[in-house]
Amino acid sequence: MANIVPFSFPVELLSGTHNFASGGNTFRISLYTSLAAYSTSSTAYDTTGEVSTGGGSQYSAQDLATNAVSNVSNIATVDFTTNPNWGSPTPATFSALGAAIYNTSASNKLIVVLDFGATFSCSNGTFTVTFPDPTSGSPSGADALISITS
Repeated sequence: MANIVPFSFPVELLSGTHNFASGGNTFRISLYTSLAAYSTSSTAYDTTGEVSTGGGSQYSAQDLATNAVSNVSNIATVDFTTNPNWGSPTPATFSALGAAIYNTSASNKLIVVLDFGATFSCSNGTFTVTFPDPTSGSPSGADALISITS
């Protein structure tokens, strides 16, 4: 499976459902051991396959802070302030194959599903999802996590 941008996202973006500006909507990231519940026709956050919170795994979905919405070289990008991590200060133990980002301010509408390409694990440590630099790629911003080319 590859990363998924649901068909509903562009329509919701154009209709004003999602506000990525600093101080706008609240976005959250959840981790998954299986991404089978998601497809391009998915519209909202789904708990199926989400990392278990049992057994002292120190996992829970995290809010993402939007730092900036910008436009460089006719590419609009969104930058989240920090890379989310689990296990700091209390060590975590779990595995994840992917993640979903969704808008909690708009009925948990799905933004993107990220496929890590393999299952990654942490054992009594820290698990970090590293987002690409919003200016990465050629032209600048083309490889951002969320970008729109005009």
